[in-house]
Amino acid sequence: MSHGDRFEIALTQYNRALDRLHEVVALDETDIIRDSLIQRFEFTYELAWKCMFYWMRDQGEKVTEMQKPIIAAAFRCELIVDPKLWEDIKDERDETSHTYNEDKAVEVSAFVRSKVCQGLMPSVRSSTRYD
Repeated sequence: MSHGDRFEIALTQYNRALDRLHEVVALDETDIIRDSLIQRFEFTYELAWKCMFYWMRDQGEKVTEMQKPIIAAAFRCELIVDPKLWEDIKDERDETSHTYNEDKAVEVSAFVRSKVCQGLMPSVRSSTRYD
């Protein structure tokens, strides 16, 4: 599998994940919906940063396959406009991946609904830099 193929596969998976995240965001929040939203947020974020990594690697960027360096490089490459927000997204994702705390789940759900789905994640999908 070529590097370009990895990017195309990741982008397709990311677009599907983003659509699934938007599906659940449109629903009224219940415990089950909140849990689903958090799970979809986690895998959408994972696909977003990996997609950016594959694209940058294909463009000749020398970047380590780690989230923080990828966020910084994505900002330099103009794939994202707000690296601080992406760091916040990474931190929220990290908070939800290993434990369950209902208060934190409510906080993360509100963050996803207000910050992530209000234009941040779609910027990866719609970026002309991926053409």
